[in-house]
Amino acid sequence: MAVDHIHGGLVELLEAAQPSGAWIRHGQGLLGLGVAAETAAAGADRFATLARWWDGFTWEGPDLEGLPAGVGPTAFASITYSSDSSSASRLILPELIIAVTEQGTWLTGVVPADEEREVPLQQLLRRHGLQLQDGVVVPVPGAAPTAVPSAQLRAGTHPEHHYRNAVEAGVTAIAERRLEKLVLARDAVAAADSPIPPGPLLARLARDYSDCWTYRAGDVLGATPEMLVQVRGEELFARVLAGTVDRSVGEQGAREQLVENPKQRNEHTLAVESLLEQLAPVSAQLQAQSPPAVLELPNVYHLSTDVTGRLSCAEAGAEPISPLLVAERAHPTAAICGTPTATAAGLIGTLEEIDRGPFSGPVGWVDARGNADVGIALRGGVLEDGDRQLRLYAGCGIVAGSEPASELAETWAKMRPMLGALGLTR
Repeated sequence: MAVDHIHGGLVELLEAAQPSGAWIRHGQGLLGLGVAAETAAAGADRFATLARWWDGFTWEGPDLEGLPAGVGPTAFASITYSSDSSSASRLILPELIIAVTEQGTWLTGVVPADEEREVPLQQLLRRHGLQLQDGVVVPVPGAAPTAVPSAQLRAGTHPEHHYRNAVEAGVTAIAERRLEKLVLARDAVAAADSPIPPGPLLARLARDYSDCWTYRAGDVLGATPEMLVQVRGEELFARVLAGTVDRSVGEQGAREQLVENPKQRNEHTLAVESLLEQLAPVSAQLQAQSPPAVLELPNVYHLSTDVTGRLSCAEAGAEPISPLLVAERAHPTAAICGTPTATAAGLIGTLEEIDRGPFSGPVGWVDARGNADVGIALRGGVLEDGDRQLRLYAGCGIVAGSEPASELAETWAKMRPMLGALGLTR
């Protein structure tokens, strides 16, 4: 059903919510509450397994023709970076989905078809501390925002010198012409004495990084600036980011270091070319923005290229392809793995010595009409230990000329969004 608006907007609702899924940018997007159904998958077939599960649903309800993408039954996806991860890839269908778009605001309630009676939306809202008042969604009276507990920053799986050594080994492999680019990640841990509430944490990220897509799906959450694939009917969009400098250098310094620096431009070009190559089998009329733009974020500057195209099935009149399978074609790009992909992937496992889990894997949503936003799970972390711990991840593109100390500093810059949301500084 359509409602007038959300009191204060989606970001304000997050303060008191316990979302099962979130995808918010510039105050608009999707908020999922509760779980109506979910599934998990693992291994090399994880994308196909999740796609089959989602495509197997039969929906009954109002006609969604002409409504914005994300309105109606919508599932939130989190897919592991690697097929051999010990973590599960997940697809979560909330029991209540709030969609806020430029065209309006909609509520979708999802209940099993064998329910004896329809569950009123008011009842679903109240389960999650909300109510509908004169056409406006508001928190129930007396609902107080949950505070984010204080946390302590601890070392991750390995000490910092382990990462510097990994970068040095990666640069050596590049000098030996075994590969052109390698993306190496590391982790750190924010530990609290009580569970970390995802809603208020996401609200802080959505306010501070409004140009990013603030996300949650399962245990992974964050604010990513990178869109792996966005599908709207037959149209395809992606945003590639590679080449990074710290925010402290200023706008002019960033343009000089990103646009004029051969290392940064080469790293970016490899990422764009890898995406175009991987999407070619499922997309026609691919076009990449040229030259790349400089994207300014509160913590860093990036070189950014937007890519557009049409799904090949639209040209051939074939059956639509699941957006999850389109995302599988695009993953992993050189922006989070390296070039050539197979060589880089093997070296990542050897040098990182961590399980990335959902970090740098596809994350986002898919709706019942085949629309989707699938980003890359960056600038975030994974809830662990009964939500008392948030494992933060960050990675850097290693190319010829990369310096271990500079790459380590860049990982801290990329962790800054989550550190700031947790009230931590380094």
